[in-house]
Amino acid sequence: MQNEPYARTRRKVSRMLREVVPHNQQYRPTGMCPSSRELAAQPGSGVAYYGLVPAHTSTLAVPDDFYEHTSQFIGLHTKPNRQEEVPEAFVVTLDHGRLYADNFTSIAIITKGNKLVGDASFQFANRDLCRPEDNNIFRQRYFLEPQEVDGTVFSLLSGGGAGEGNFFHWLIDSLPRLHLIREAGLLDQIEYFLVYDKTRRFMLDTLAPLGIGPEKLLDLSTHRHLQARRLVVTSTVRGRLTHTPSWALQFLRDTMLPAATPRESFSPYIFVSRRDARFRHILNEPEVEAMLQEYGFQTHVLTPYSQAEKVALFAQAKVVVTTVGAGLTNLIFCQPDAHIIELLPKSFVVPEYQMLAARLGISYRHLVCESTRDSTVYSDAVNDHLTVDLAALRQLLEQVLEPESVR
Repeated sequence: MQNEPYARTRRKVSRMLREVVPHNQQYRPTGMCPSSRELAAQPGSGVAYYGLVPAHTSTLAVPDDFYEHTSQFIGLHTKPNRQEEVPEAFVVTLDHGRLYADNFTSIAIITKGNKLVGDASFQFANRDLCRPEDNNIFRQRYFLEPQEVDGTVFSLLSGGGAGEGNFFHWLIDSLPRLHLIREAGLLDQIEYFLVYDKTRRFMLDTLAPLGIGPEKLLDLSTHRHLQARRLVVTSTVRGRLTHTPSWALQFLRDTMLPAATPRESFSPYIFVSRRDARFRHILNEPEVEAMLQEYGFQTHVLTPYSQAEKVALFAQAKVVVTTVGAGLTNLIFCQPDAHIIELLPKSFVVPEYQMLAARLGISYRHLVCESTRDSTVYSDAVNDHLTVDLAALRQLLEQVLEPESVR
């Protein structure tokens, strides 16, 4: 596995070089169209717009104690928003549109007239969204030749963590875009689907229930810059990349639950271990496991499981205990009467899974644990290990379990 700090440094150097070395500069957009809807209204634009989910106010319940515990980093990684204004969700098609995505902080959607489509593009800096006019493609000087695709291409790219292969961001920020194109009546017209890495098992596993096989996939190993006969893209799934909409979660449940592959040996009381991950290990995990076994808990490491098995595991769970991590995204498939207990190092108390549980109406409790460092920077805190207070965990378990039903 490639060293992540090294990979991060390499990406930064590569981005800097792209802004220094001139090559194919005719591909740099010459301006910006802020609104897809307004662009589609222009005669001869070759753009069509489908408004699907109206703009609305999103509200989520965040308990005061959890809010106080959450870490305050920068940008989107800060205290959770209890209320957000969500823009309209849409699909836009562009005849002879281009897509440029050679770094994780930018996805540039470009018209045949060489204008950036502002609300369909993605731009990210300092761990926050930035304005379309600040998209780093405008500073870029080195451009790859576009790969011509004689067909209709739909982009499942969402930028940020999804580009780095994070399961949470793929499931939340990328896959639900398929719901939008289906609602627009375009799914059957898509000939190719653009993803970050078509070799990743979880991408293949989650696309298969929709009838999308590897033969239909393009990825960034060959198509970082493409021009399609028709390019299809959507708005972001989460308006400001924090509140996950109910339609996205319902789409995932409707798509994945019928394909679940249950095992008879699954206990309804599950402890998900991160022992095979690179970071956020429970330093006293043997003691945690021993205590959980008193209550009938079964330990699972998710990596060997197919996505269908993961869905089945969470769908039958009554209680889930786990450390903060992308595997907990599978709580989407829990039943409404399930209970989640999330273990978080005190340096890395993030709201993603509390907010998912709140949206789904699933019982959620958290336990802030001692961490190996007092990290205050997100990129450091994400790596911190934790030590679980066994007495505090037992107290949470007693709150959600009827002892006679699990002993």
